[in-house]
Amino acid sequence: MIYFSVIIPTYQDWVRLEKLLEALAKQSFDEDNFEVLVINNDPENKVQLKDAFPFSLRVLTEKRSGSYAARNKGIHEAKGKVLAFIDSDCLPNFNWLETAFKIFEKDKEMEIGVLTGPVPLFFKDPNQLSPAELYEKYTGGFTTEAYAKEGKAITANWFSYKFVIEEFGGFNAELKSNGDSELSGRISQKYKIEYCPDLIVHHPARYHTSDLVNKYKRLLGGTYARRFQADLKAFRKHLIKFIWARYRFAIKRLFTLSPKESLPIFQVCHAINKGAIQEYFNLIKGGETKR
Repeated sequence: MIYFSVIIPTYQDWVRLEKLLEALAKQSFDEDNFEVLVINNDPENKVQLKDAFPFSLRVLTEKRSGSYAARNKGIHEAKGKVLAFIDSDCLPNFNWLETAFKIFEKDKEMEIGVLTGPVPLFFKDPNQLSPAELYEKYTGGFTTEAYAKEGKAITANWFSYKFVIEEFGGFNAELKSNGDSELSGRISQKYKIEYCPDLIVHHPARYHTSDLVNKYKRLLGGTYARRFQADLKAFRKHLIKFIWARYRFAIKRLFTLSPKESLPIFQVCHAINKGAIQEYFNLIKGGETKR
């Protein structure tokens, strides 16, 4: 019996995807009881995998752009009782699936809508952080516990019964960002969002400043699509608050950290804000949101 279907959307991320699959091959959970679905969101290029793996692995293709469209493809094809969502650049603890299994087996009334846990950051070289890594270090990464208390979860570390996801129609494929908070928010209106501190997935801190700029462009686009398309004045106010929050964060670091750390952080914040302004004008002119 397949208990878990692990769903992994990927876009030109073959090297890190292979490391994730290797981590799944080392799970303490019986490999006969889970399957892995890799959904390639770049139909022009085939997924390039070097090794064979002990679990059932299917590689699917989703032509529609966006990770949420790719996840929906995996949901449709999944055979497991419980769906496990993780990102292709992440690394789960060896007992990730086993920990989730024990929690779901105790859920006799099937009240859990989403099970989630910590997503701590890791760095290429902890002794020599890049400016982007410094920024991520002091912004705290993913605050999944506080997020769960708000009835939300992120797809880097998310488990749900398949029937729950299907009941709510899956993810909004129109969104390039914030689709996880949108769906988990709806699920939390009926089911529990449960947080387990031992359910751990490690996420790499972004190494390049350009990656952070693209992240915030994508988040801004997702917020625009969900909340502000019909109210550009409110969107402009949102942008101003966003920009001020980045500069306020950077200014505080100038007084609390050494110049070696605070100056690169300020430069990163400035780059993020420039990217946000560019994305603002792109969006109000009808451009597509960042993938």
